[in-house]
Amino acid sequence: MKRIIILILFTGLISACSNNEEVTQHNYLFVGEGKYWSAELIYKAEEVWGKDADDINTYSSEDEYTFKLTYKGDLNEIASMKQLDYEYNGPTGGGSLSETFDEPVSVKEFTSRGGGSGAIMRKDMVVHVEVKWDDNEESFD
Repeated sequence: MKRIIILILFTGLISACSNNEEVTQHNYLFVGEGKYWSAELIYKAEEVWGKDADDINTYSSEDEYTFKLTYKGDLNEIASMKQLDYEYNGPTGGGSLSETFDEPVSVKEFTSRGGGSGAIMRKDMVVHVEVKWDDNEESFD
């Protein structure tokens, strides 16, 4: 009987000392493609709800992403490309890249990374991509 009481007290003590935070992880892969380009957005985020010392609700979030844009054709088709601009946007934000090439392009994949805090993307959101390379352009979701 003593052991049961000690176990109950120990369990109560651990519960009282916990920070009562609720953590939600978000891991999404958004993919899309047009005629010339394909894109993928790997998105990871964490939301933390809790209470501070005054029992006031708290919230924080952090996210990180990797955006990959890939040319679907042969490398020799874009080797002479001089300018590449792309941007991607969703309801909670987006990103862009502008790159000028002085030498022949030697890769078909272009990657950007970032992260921060603020609004979190959800799995049902749509990301719109716009790509401009030299005198060409394409957009897709």
